[in-house]
Amino acid sequence: MNFDIGYHVVSQEVLEDGDTFDDEMSIVEFLRRVNFMGDIPFDVTVHGLDSYLRGAEDADELCNQIHQLLSERVNFLLNQNPRVQFVVDDIEFWDEPVIPDDDKDIRLNEIFHGALEQEGAGWYSSHLNVTS
Repeated sequence: MNFDIGYHVVSQEVLEDGDTFDDEMSIVEFLRRVNFMGDIPFDVTVHGLDSYLRGAEDADELCNQIHQLLSERVNFLLNQNPRVQFVVDDIEFWDEPVIPDDDKDIRLNEIFHGALEQEGAGWYSSHLNVTS
């Protein structure tokens, strides 16, 4: 897989050996670093986005909060210019990319505001500016 600068949401099942980056962190650590404008590796694999969203009392609200954070820190992120790979258990496409959940599917467009484009089976990408 050839990852460009930006965000990538990738299903675990389509990743092959060597497709993840050496630097890895949890979604909570990634969001914390973005919030406090801490060091973010150029290439980073972030784990737990799907379980973090599924565990929320209101997944749509959490998606909106993540979107707001990424929007507020867009200049910081553009200066860092990272390739961020969110590895999830499963990602499906029904009119738009979603993370399947028992209650209702979690719409990733709530985070990336419709900017996710399909790059391949189980792989969606977005540029760093999630507001445009």
